[in-house]
Amino acid sequence: MLTADYHMHSVSPDARAPMEDMCQAAIDKGLTEVALTDHYEFYAHGIHRKFFHEEYLKMYWDSLERCRERFAGQLTIKSGMEFGQLHLAREEAFNIIRNYPFDYLIGSVHKIENVDVSKMDYTDVTVPQITESYYRHLIELSAYGEYDCLGHIDLIKRHLVRCGFPVEYERYESYIDQILKNVISRGKGIEVNTSGIRQGAGEPMPGLRTLKRYKELGGEIVTVGSDSHKPADVAADFEEAAKLLVQAGFDHVTAYERRRPVPGCNLIK
Repeated sequence: MLTADYHMHSVSPDARAPMEDMCQAAIDKGLTEVALTDHYEFYAHGIHRKFFHEEYLKMYWDSLERCRERFAGQLTIKSGMEFGQLHLAREEAFNIIRNYPFDYLIGSVHKIENVDVSKMDYTDVTVPQITESYYRHLIELSAYGEYDCLGHIDLIKRHLVRCGFPVEYERYESYIDQILKNVISRGKGIEVNTSGIRQGAGEPMPGLRTLKRYKELGGEIVTVGSDSHKPADVAADFEEAAKLLVQAGFDHVTAYERRRPVPGCNLIK
């Protein structure tokens, strides 16, 4: 049984559910712990977007503290953020991280040259270019970014499947291996993101094959997140995620406290 959701959004640009509603949904679904990981995106070529600024961070922390007070004794609420492309602005990202007492940080790639991968034109010509570029960004992020776990490391497959293209795992296996080796060598982890199941990929991100390879290479740290942007999706498909983790050889998932992994928590039985 999984009792913690480590990837949830509330006041992010693509989510509008009040943080209180997300926490109440977690309690209603029997969870004991959540990490609220709203988006903070970084961009290439020194570009900034007006949404991501000090006021946005203040709004996040104010909401978090209200929820911690309201749900005290019912739900453990960890502070977090999902940093997109933080390898593109390492100094800026570090300044944010050091100024706030985060418990958990997700490092993700959502954009290539400031264009979201969900909005790209997938054709026979562009698919190899987009996919290779995506994984190359993840290699750099995994090697140099300041994160605790990498988020949805094969996110690209969701868009490939949506557009009718094969995932071609073998073609990019060496890239994925390098990403996993970078993660392991740095004492970081990966997440099992269950949104892939409900959003067209047909499996979590990553799936069983990558989870087994991660375990084979010596990976131990893994979290599970719904990537929920609304209360109905909190803890979605966690039973399936637990089964896959067991198949891959894992017997526990990891929790975080002030960015320190706590192994052996939330045992899968």
